[in-house]
Amino acid sequence: MSNLRNDPPFLRKSMYKFIKDPGDVRIGEVVKRDWISGDVGILGVPWDGAVGTRPGSRLAPSRIRSLLYTQPYTFHDLTIIDFGDVDVVIGDHNETWRRTEATVSEALGLVKELIVIGGDSTISYATFRGLRRTTDNLAYILFDAHPDVRLVDEGLTSGQVVRWIRSISSNAYIAIIGVRKYSNAPYLFSESEKLGIKVYTMDQVDSMGIEAVVNDIENNVKNRITHVSINLDVVDPAFAPGVNSPSPGGFTSREVIRIIAELSRRIRPRVFDVVEVTPPFDNNDLTSMLASVIIMNAIWVKQLP
Repeated sequence: MSNLRNDPPFLRKSMYKFIKDPGDVRIGEVVKRDWISGDVGILGVPWDGAVGTRPGSRLAPSRIRSLLYTQPYTFHDLTIIDFGDVDVVIGDHNETWRRTEATVSEALGLVKELIVIGGDSTISYATFRGLRRTTDNLAYILFDAHPDVRLVDEGLTSGQVVRWIRSISSNAYIAIIGVRKYSNAPYLFSESEKLGIKVYTMDQVDSMGIEAVVNDIENNVKNRITHVSINLDVVDPAFAPGVNSPSPGGFTSREVIRIIAELSRRIRPRVFDVVEVTPPFDNNDLTSMLASVIIMNAIWVKQLP
């Protein structure tokens, strides 16, 4: 009996493109799906148990991946490993965060740069805990419309993430870029100052310019191991409508791609995460598509010039 496989002649060879151009390779055609070493790792965390407004970011890892893998492969001999998703526990944030922390810590031993796709922004906190296991010489750079340093008297909210990160790393350099003054209670800015967190409002970004902001961040990060996080509400809702907490007056898609690409090449983040994409509120996948392009530009390992 023959063991040779005879596929029917008219099966599609690639699910990631329709144009039959052999020179146009897509990421989905080369990504490896396993728990093995490589240059860049991708890890999903489908959790949104701390969302106070629009739920649904638990659906983002699968949606963003589907669009990411249709993007052209524009790297030089880069190995990309998809580690799959953390096995989250619905209704149990502490166990979900514990599993995320442990998985991130292990994944960092296999790759040079880890891409984490959330989920709500508490995933950034759990991811930072995983990075914290490897070193205490850290920087956390967040792109967000909000400072996330709330003081609440009960309940769970992703609006406390940066406060929690400060609580586990008193000496980390922390900066937040893209905050809107009119979208936040005034006390949040004084709280940020008390916690030693540098806040760049959108007004300051406009007056300084993107290049100056990147220079400032680079000079402060220095030799620290860096975690860069992007909450997609930092982008204006005209370009990213499918987010948890939209706030007008943010970055354009071109601006955010530029600043992420420039910053990643300069500071080479060990971890890059994308959070708060909410597919049920998206419009024709604009936000998930933008997230996939941002991830492409956040990869600094073997990036072509």
